[in-house]
Amino acid sequence: MPANAPSAPYAPQTRLYTLIGGVAGLAIAASAVALLGYLDNTVKAHSDVLALSGGPLLSTVPRLSGARRSRNPLFVLDQPNTPAAETIRLLRTNLEFAAAGRRMKTFSITSAGPGEGKSTITSNLAVALAQAGLSTAIVDADLRRPTQHRIFGAQSNRGLSWILTHDDQPWRSAAVEVGIQNLLLIPSGPLPPNPADLLTLDRFQEILAQISKEVDIVVIETPPVLAVSDPLVVASKVDAVALVCLAGRTRIDALRRAAMALQQGGARVVGVVLNGETGRGGTGYYYGKYESTPNAALPSSRPSSAP
Repeated sequence: MPANAPSAPYAPQTRLYTLIGGVAGLAIAASAVALLGYLDNTVKAHSDVLALSGGPLLSTVPRLSGARRSRNPLFVLDQPNTPAAETIRLLRTNLEFAAAGRRMKTFSITSAGPGEGKSTITSNLAVALAQAGLSTAIVDADLRRPTQHRIFGAQSNRGLSWILTHDDQPWRSAAVEVGIQNLLLIPSGPLPPNPADLLTLDRFQEILAQISKEVDIVVIETPPVLAVSDPLVVASKVDAVALVCLAGRTRIDALRRAAMALQQGGARVVGVVLNGETGRGGTGYYYGKYESTPNAALPSSRPSSAP
């Protein structure tokens, strides 16, 4: 039989090879995504924070866009209708449930590591409490890298460290009015060489007791738990502690170790605030799927007045 010249080239089979390459690429990409997800050991919205920390997920605060981050960090005040502001008000409400009828006039806010948003959560929660009619005092007990005076645009030449070393001075001598009704700030003051030693003094407990007699609630910011011993000292002197973690950054083992350290020191961990959530932001949870009215307020045991 005579040979016939082919009407089309035998190779390369461009369409077939393109299809095979596309399928192989998709398979490799899917495998890589699955592997990265498997190796991702960070806290997320679906993480079981109750098992990790011993406390419920109180609220998930969505990540602000770049434009909003560049503005006033007090987004509860500056952007009251955003999802982030709603979750802070929900956090305020969920703290009432977390109290479960037990006294909670002083509580500290901390995190496992630095850069997880505890300063922003502290300041915005304090503003939300003040807006609810509760006389509120913020105490910046981060005597290493204080932030609250910068957030509120206040001076820090007098503050917590100053009244800790001046027994004759009342706490109000270090308090700063920040222009928000019902809210006072006690900044860190001059940075001491021995923060942990200062916080272990009986004077610190006395100051907290004095403030508690004159305001409805005291919110205290401390350094990260896994960095220094200061937050453990403070936690032993307050009614409760809330842990802030950053979605996609705080490692699960870090959150677990921070909570364990607090609990071993006798602290009462009331829950976790998940900050910077990029998924279904704006939703807060309490013991699973409980959702509360964002604008509800913590009840006050006495008529509120501006401090």
